Amino acid sequence: MIVLGLVSLLVGLFLVFLPVFAVDLFATFAGIAVIILAAIVMVEGLFIDHEGVSHWGVLILGILGILLGIIIMVVPALLVIAAGVALGLFLIAFGIIEVIVAFLLLDEMMVRFVIGIMGLFAMVLGILVAFRPVTGVETVALLTGLYLIVLGMMRVAHGLNERHAEQNIPVKRLE
Repeated sequence: MIVLGLVSLLVGLFLVFLPVFAVDLFATFAGIAVIILAAIVMVEGLFIDHEGVSHWGVLILGILGILLGIIIMVVPALLVIAAGVALGLFLIAFGIIEVIVAFLLLDEMMVRFVIGIMGLFAMVLGILVAFRPVTGVETVALLTGLYLIVLGMMRVAHGLNERHAEQNIPVKRLE
């Protein structure tokens, strides 16, 4: 528990104090993962023995995946921008659904008002993130870092508390 807490705390501090570097590092790891997965798809495509599946199609898909992974590693900002735009579009769609639910499906006025305001807030936030995707992703990294710092401190405290409680347990002998 203490070790997990310390790891969470360190990762959280890294994300809080270096969010830009953390986002670029994540994009680089994502590029490596895409290359590895594309290579696996390419190799598996060579051994597919199923009617209707083209060996060449799977091979081309694998090559495109490897090229995408290389592009992500060379220009990680492209993945960050794409992730930010996707997050913004999701928030806009979520907000629209919340507003629709608030005004068409809910009967109680106070609940309708709160859900409607939350939907409008999500839409505004989505628009801001969609137009400033890098800032939006960096903000998510920063908030994740703050969460991990709090979680890490709580885990360390819990682990120390458990260790202290374990040391104070009286030992009984079985005879």
